[in-house]
Formats: sequence, structure tokens, C-alpha cells
Amino acid sequence: MTAAGVAALFGIAVFSYQDVRRSIVLNEQESLRSLAQVNAKSLQSSLEAKANLLYAVFSGGMRKEEDIATGLLRLREKGSYIPIEELEELRDWEHRLCERAGESPGAVITGPVRKSEEGYYILYMTKAVGMGGRISGYVMAELNLDEIYAQEQALSGLWLENGRYCIVKGADGTTVMPGKDAKEEISLTHMDRNGCTIEWVYETESGTPTRTRKLVAYEALEIGEEEFYLYIIEDYEQIIEPIEQIAFYFCLLGTAAILCAAALIYKITEQRKKEELLVRELQHEKTLNETMRQQEGLMQRYNHSKTMSVLTGSIAHEFNNLMTPIVLYADLLEENETVFNEMPEEVTELKSAAGRCEELARQLLSYSRQGRAEKVYTEYDAALAIQEAVNIVKKLLPKEVKLRENLSRNSYYIRGQAGALNQILLNLTTNALHAMKEGGTLRIQFGLSVDDEKTVRLVVEDSGTGIPADIRQQVFHPFFTTKEGGEGTGIGLTVVKRLTEEHGGSIRVKTEEGKGTMFILDFPRVR
Repeated sequence: MTAAGVAALFGIAVFSYQDVRRSIVLNEQESLRSLAQVNAKSLQSSLEAKANLLYAVFSGGMRKEEDIATGLLRLREKGSYIPIEELEELRDWEHRLCERAGESPGAVITGPVRKSEEGYYILYMTKAVGMGGRISGYVMAELNLDEIYAQEQALSGLWLENGRYCIVKGADGTTVMPGKDAKEEISLTHMDRNGCTIEWVYETESGTPTRTRKLVAYEALEIGEEEFYLYIIEDYEQIIEPIEQIAFYFCLLGTAAILCAAALIYKITEQRKKEELLVRELQHEKTLNETMRQQEGLMQRYNHSKTMSVLTGSIAHEFNNLMTPIVLYADLLEENETVFNEMPEEVTELKSAAGRCEELARQLLSYSRQGRAEKVYTEYDAALAIQEAVNIVKKLLPKEVKLRENLSRNSYYIRGQAGALNQILLNLTTNALHAMKEGGTLRIQFGLSVDDEKTVRLVVEDSGTGIPADIRQQVFHPFFTTKEGGEGTGIGLTVVKRLTEEHGGSIRVKTEEGKGTMFILDFPRVR
């Protein structure tokens, strides 16, 4: 994005620079074109004024030659009177010029332009002079073009800026008015009679030609039969120099701004990298702390479980040893007819209590051996195991409890310890019966899960008292029970959860006080 922004700014700057430079050059061209027109008209007016003055002074007949000399003084230009008798003594071009003036006695013949021995150029103006009703001779005025140029330059003010100067060329391309600041020679071409163009020209100074770029405005003018071209020449590099300097300073300023922006972006980027690194380090430290806390929790649970297993095993063995003689003597009392006849209820209650104690010892030993005994896992038909368990449940149900069963007849295989599913269902049924002491309905459902075809589901639901909200999270903890003393050990649901997880399954409970409890067990199917 930064590179794209810099490229866009660079493009805008280049476009703006080109546009401003083009506007400046166009304005300067228009100014030079107007200046060339004004100076060309001024020069043409000056030369025409000289011709008109020559015509006015020598129009009509002269009385005597002194009048001709007076007229030459009024011209304020170098000139001479050539009597007609001296024509044969003139040079050829002068002779031809006088003959043309004689053919048109009422006109001023302008031209030609010739270079003098002093090095400047002269524009000749010739008029026939009459005396006594006939042509007596010819007046030939010599206009110094350098002097005329100097007079015109004083009016135009062409020397103010950008190396500007003006030259005048003849029709053959010869510079007849070079100007005081012009180079020795300059090569120019004019495509049209008027206009202003940018041209590469060769200037010759001290005999060395130099190729430079100029802004050239040119204007054509005619004096009699002579044609001249006035050029105003300006250094193109000096015209665009201010905008180039401004562009250069702007480039420096832009470069400095870009460098500052790049440094700022780099600093911000580095700061963000440091912040991201710090965040990652903090997250990593947080993860490590959480992992350590989890490990500590697992270790505490492991130590607690290990301690509880050892303690439970010791208690179970000691309890079992203490109960052995009690069970033995209870059997003996039951076999003694005399005692049994005298105290049948007491003997029966004693034997029942001894049986419950044996079952408690057995459950305690089973809990203490978790994870130590070698487990044998097999694939077995869960539907068949559930059906067998339900058959046992039917025999245990009191008359006040009604059974509603919905068992699938299809075979669904799960992997675990054979007989574990029977123990799971019997423990859940026992808890349900404790919750329905006043009677109710027990529902047992088994079949394919409605959520996932790869899972089978066992649902045990009762219409009992439900589980209070404040203890729902503790129902699977070992030895936790809400039953009265002698009615439960708190091991049943712990065993159910362990056996379910050994099958790779999960268990969850839904309950509402006064309406009942539902245990939902999901087991993964195997092929």
C-alpha cells in the first residue's frame, strides 16, 4: 500500500509538473507571438516612414541642385544625388536600380540590401528627381539597418528576461539586423509566415557551433519589393528553469516526506511486531499456566483417587473380615428352628442387613480396583445385553412402579467389558426406584441415536422427585449420596460413569425437581 501510494503521488507530481510547464510555455509563446507582431509592425512602419519621407521631399520638380542637397539633409540619412549624365559611371546594380526608378518616377524603389565595407547592412531607397520638367537624376538613400534596429529595440524592450533578443533576416536567410546581444550566427527556419515554435537551433559563437533549444517567434514584413523576417528568440531552458527549480525543491520535500513516512511506518510496524510478540509470549505464558494448573488438578485428582482407592480397599477388606462371622452366625440362627420360630423377624432383618453389608463391601472392593485389574474388552450386542438387564429389572420392580420400555430389536454392537451394560442399567434403575418411593413410572429406551447414526443411545427416565439444582454437579462424585443412612453408598453413579467412559461413550443428566430425572447415555457403534 505504501509503494502504491508513493507511485500515485509520483504520478500526480509528474503530471502536475508537465501541465504547469506546458502552461508556462504556452503563455510565453503567446507573449512572444504578440511581441513579434508589434515589433514587426513597428519596424515596417519605420521603414515605410523613411520611404514616404523620401517620396515627400523629392516629389515634384526641383528648381536647382541646391534644393536637392537640402532635401538630402531633411532625410537625416546618408544619401547621394546621381545626375543622369553620370549613370554610365555607376556599378551595374546601381545602374539597374536607377533605370527602375526612371521607369516609375512617381515611386520610391526599395532595395536591395547590401553589406557595407564596415560590416553592417544597408537598405537602399531610390527615387527619380525631376528638374525643368524632365528627370535630371536620381536620389539614392542608404539606410543603416543597425541604427534602425537600435532605434526599434529602444522602443520594444526585448532585453528584459530569459536571454531574449531579436534579429531580422532577409528573404535569402541572411541576418541583416543581428542586434547587439545576438550570437555571431544562428540557423533558423520558418515554416509559416507567422507563429511561435520550440526549435533546436545551432548558435555559432567564436566559431564554435552549439545546439540549444529556443523559443522562436517570427513575423514576416514587406517593404516595397523587399521581404524581411523578424525573429524574437528566447532561451527555452531559462523559461522552464523556475518551474524546474520549484519541482526540484518539491522533489526534495516529497522525498523527505516519504522518508519520514517510511521511517514512521517502519517504526509503527516494528512496534506492532513487538506488541504481537509480547501478546504471543503472554498467551504462551497463560497457556503454560493453564496447563500447569490442569496438571496440578490432574495430579491432585490422581492423588485423591489413589488415596481413596487404597483407603476404600483397606476399609472393604477389614469390613469384609468383620462381617464374615456375622453372616455365618446369621445363617446358623436361620437354620436353628427354635430360634427362628421365636424371633423370625429379627433373624430375617439380621440376615438382610448382613447381605447389604456384603454388597457394600463388594462395591467398595470394585471401586478400589479401578485401573488396576486387567480389563478385557470385546464387541458385544448392546441390544441383547439391554434386553437381559430389563428382564432382571422387571423382577425387582415393586407394584407401585410401572415400566414403560421401548427397546430396538436390531443388533447394535459396542465395545467394552461384557456385563458392564447390565451393571449400568441396574444401577440407574436402583437410583430411579429410590426416587419413586411413593410409586411412579420408569421408562427405558434403547436404539439408534436420533443425532448420529454412528451412536446408540440408552435413556433411563423416572417420574420421581428429581435432583436439586445445587447438587446436580456432584451426582457422579464418589460416595456422594442424598439417600438416608443404610439406603445407598454413593458409588452407583460413579461406577455408571466409569463404565460408560470405558465404552468410549458419554453420559448426561436432565432433571427437574418434582418432575423426575432422565439419564442419557450414548455409545459409539462398532461394525
